[in-house]
Amino acid sequence: MKIERILLDLDDVLNQLTMWTMKCVGCDVDPMDNHLFPIEVGYDVVAAANLMHPTKRDWSVSEFWDSIKREHWATAPKSPECDWLLKTCVDLVGEDEVFIATSPTKDPDCLAGKLEWIQRELPDFMHRQYVITPRKGIGASPETLLIDDCQKNCEAFRTHRNPRHRGQTLLVPKPWNPRHGEDTKTVLETFVERISK
Repeated sequence: MKIERILLDLDDVLNQLTMWTMKCVGCDVDPMDNHLFPIEVGYDVVAAANLMHPTKRDWSVSEFWDSIKREHWATAPKSPECDWLLKTCVDLVGEDEVFIATSPTKDPDCLAGKLEWIQRELPDFMHRQYVITPRKGIGASPETLLIDDCQKNCEAFRTHRNPRHRGQTLLVPKPWNPRHGEDTKTVLETFVERISK
């Protein structure tokens, strides 16, 4: 398996955004503990927050995301794997071939907060190496790897109708995807060992 470029998802791969946003809106959760996320809602943060909020809120999607302010995006805690994963990616393909791929909401504060997070939490060489798009498949090629927690992003990245626009993927285990229950660090280490051979 030849990999020449790596796209790293920001939210819930390099940081702990889902549990952090739930904490920010008043849910009684530990932002570092993904195990508290209700698996039954799938990839639906708003449904999870409505279910777990002490007052059993009934946010609409827009109400929920409008309540997440710039400082929330900017201050999400790093994931436990962030530093190791970034260093490992750089060791595999070099600094110039590692990029952040992230999809902001329509609120400009979201994008600004994500940029602040990148500049505060990541090394200087990453400060201008990012792709802002909900369609991460735009960067797919046979030698490009997407590391993401969203199953749909991974599927779109590797299944384009044109083989030249199909990439490789690693779905990071989270409660909202089919790999829930697997140990994230073990999955990442096993994958890296396999592609390093």
